[in-house]
Amino acid sequence: MSEDDPQGLALRADAALMAMNTDASAQESGTLRRADYAWPAQGRDADAQLAVEARLAADGTMTKWHYRARLDAQAEAEAVRAESAALPPLLYRHVQASIAVDDPACAIPSQAHAFARESFIDEIAHDAQRDAVALRLDHLDANRDAGAREVIRMVSERAAWGAPVAAAAQPDSPWVRGRGFAFDGERADDHAPPSTPALDYADKSTSAQPVKSVKQAASWSAWVVDLDVNRATGDIAVRRVVAGQGAGTPDQTALTGMPAWQIEEAIARATGVRRLARATHDETGSSEGNPTSVSHDLIDSPIDSESGLIQRRNDQDENRIDQMSAPAAAAIANALYDATGVRFRAPPFDPDTLRRAFAAAGPAVALDAPAAQRRPSRWKRWLAGGGIGGVAGGLIGLACSMLPGPASIAPLPAGANADASAWSAAMLERGRQIAIAGDCAVCHTAPGGATNAGGFALETPFGTVWSTNITPDRETGIGAWTYEAFARAMRQGIARDGRHLYPAFPYTSFARMSDADMMSLYAWLMSQPAVKQAAPETKLPFPMNQRRLVAGWNWLFHDDAQYAPDPQRSALWNRGKYLVDGAGHCGACHTPRNALGAEKGGFAYLAGGSAEGWAAPSLVAAHAGTNSKAGKSGAPVPWTEDALFAYLRTGFSPEHGVAAGPMAPVVAGLADLPESDVRAIAHYIASLSPPVEAAAAAQAAAARASGANADALTTLGFQNGQRMFEAACAVCHAASGGVGHFGVRPLMGLNTSVSHASPDNLLHVLMNGIEQPATEGLGYMPGFKDSFDDRQMAELASYIRARYAPDEPAWRDLESASARVRAQTH
Repeated sequence: MSEDDPQGLALRADAALMAMNTDASAQESGTLRRADYAWPAQGRDADAQLAVEARLAADGTMTKWHYRARLDAQAEAEAVRAESAALPPLLYRHVQASIAVDDPACAIPSQAHAFARESFIDEIAHDAQRDAVALRLDHLDANRDAGAREVIRMVSERAAWGAPVAAAAQPDSPWVRGRGFAFDGERADDHAPPSTPALDYADKSTSAQPVKSVKQAASWSAWVVDLDVNRATGDIAVRRVVAGQGAGTPDQTALTGMPAWQIEEAIARATGVRRLARATHDETGSSEGNPTSVSHDLIDSPIDSESGLIQRRNDQDENRIDQMSAPAAAAIANALYDATGVRFRAPPFDPDTLRRAFAAAGPAVALDAPAAQRRPSRWKRWLAGGGIGGVAGGLIGLACSMLPGPASIAPLPAGANADASAWSAAMLERGRQIAIAGDCAVCHTAPGGATNAGGFALETPFGTVWSTNITPDRETGIGAWTYEAFARAMRQGIARDGRHLYPAFPYTSFARMSDADMMSLYAWLMSQPAVKQAAPETKLPFPMNQRRLVAGWNWLFHDDAQYAPDPQRSALWNRGKYLVDGAGHCGACHTPRNALGAEKGGFAYLAGGSAEGWAAPSLVAAHAGTNSKAGKSGAPVPWTEDALFAYLRTGFSPEHGVAAGPMAPVVAGLADLPESDVRAIAHYIASLSPPVEAAAAAQAAAARASGANADALTTLGFQNGQRMFEAACAVCHAASGGVGHFGVRPLMGLNTSVSHASPDNLLHVLMNGIEQPATEGLGYMPGFKDSFDDRQMAELASYIRARYAPDEPAWRDLESASARVRAQTH
């Protein structure tokens, strides 16, 4: 800085003043508190150093405030002189305050100052055992800061600030839950600040001289962040954000919500991970004065940036993002402290950073993640994230294809097929049950074909994969396979001849099976009749036809470890999880997949997927960290364990409907399993959702079945659909339960397919009916694809949705959906 630079002189004066105040601190009453923070500088490989110091009264009130921000020495030496940096606002009122910003290149963003200030105030509040919001209000004048106080009040009330935060999970879970608050803005005084030896930044001046009173506009924003954090993996699940903003003068303030995209951007900058967000209301930031409440799903999509945070969305939105989302990082840091007791004084709050901090804090905070839960390294997650990461993953697969592939395993000698007499009847029966639980025949049997002889077409986003012959025929089946070859295929996805199998074959789940179950399954398959039938060859387009690329996919997504029981859980729970995650491979249909076809993890587990053109609903009623719709099963009333058991055992639950589509043959197989196994599956799945009392579920079902409020629905616009329903459907599906001559009659008001977010399942049933019920006694339903065209199907489905799910939004573009479902019909 030159000697004639007024800004530089002021900054040096501030720094000297801060030093003098520090030297005199021992002679002053109150407690002196200091903390240091850091923030990635813009466009520089350096961090801004942010020092906050305050003198506190016994109740935590700040009487003096000193703040210093600068780049590190190397960055200062390399800095190019720019215009004077804007000084950060001093929102809160103190007896004395001084601010010094040594940033000639303007590389310290406004969020950095908000982060340091709001983190520091949270630390003060905790040490003084004061409420963090109340402490802030103590430093805002009731008249001059009326707008700021109203923004804080609006957001804190909407977020139910002060209410106890519920536990994140079971006591033995690594997940813990926290809540954080932060505030930022610019204040405008309607009179000049008093002249004091220290700078009063109410006028945002770099001079200690009083300024003329100017009534100017001000703006503010406040955030409350609720999050869960995994102490073992460092993952963060942002459960909810309540954010509001205001602008105006002290006597006239406009309050609004905050757009969801802006909240997404701010959260991503702080955590280094892009998250999906959907606003539960006021996504456009309307002028109704409501803060926006947004929930976030955790997904693996790391973000690139020069500063270690994310790249900017665009220049047009940048100023607005900076100003109104400045409190985001501090709110997250404060929530992390509330959850774990660990202070984070520099973003980003990515999993690697969190794990290191938890480890440093000791065993009271950190947990050793089990192998099944341990998170891959950041760069491995980046490769798996899709987009550029997906291309990089493909390059890994290409590299793998250049290396020597898996060796083939010698076949059984000719004429030495596996001898079924070598296995006991108990072992064969165990293998039969494993085959049923794994739905082997469902995928390995063509329509009208021999059992397990292959030829079933599995439609995937990458093309059609044909199932193979798994009968003990030596030439076209697995008759020449040793147990070693069979186990390798089931655990690693590698055939006897060394070819990689496509992951449409769920070896990613079968790998969880125990050695005893794997051997029993092999014994049972080798004891079945051999069928000589060559399955159609799978021919995917380039580059998916290069099977060696699957090696890269396996490296990214596959863990071949067997299931390890959780000693903290019951035997019934462990048995259920073993069947669900292993042989049952429920996640293959009920878990969403990423761009490379791998099942997503974390809160996406069993959160809903698709199978053969049908929507596979979520098996979890609600997920922490997801929005209000994500994770919903679509069921109009909650599932109980008994309802799940009845549905899985018989294919019908009076409170939910009938198993149809790909689920029907699954239930048909489960009906032949021991009752204890089906009960274990129901018990485990029920444990993933909040507990439901049977009486409450029955009451909800009765209210829904009665069609309360539905009769008041005007039929205007639905007359055609109503006429079709009364002619074709009402005889069986009337509110009374239908005529009852042809099996069960699900009530439409309780049918999951009617309440689901997607119309596909209802359209499938309307078109194709139920020709093969899951179990005897369920009854047959005719299809109407040849009776109604797509327009009529759309009218019928629209009426059913409006009449029997009046609380759900109308399905859109049903005629196109009908045409799509019709095209999928074989």
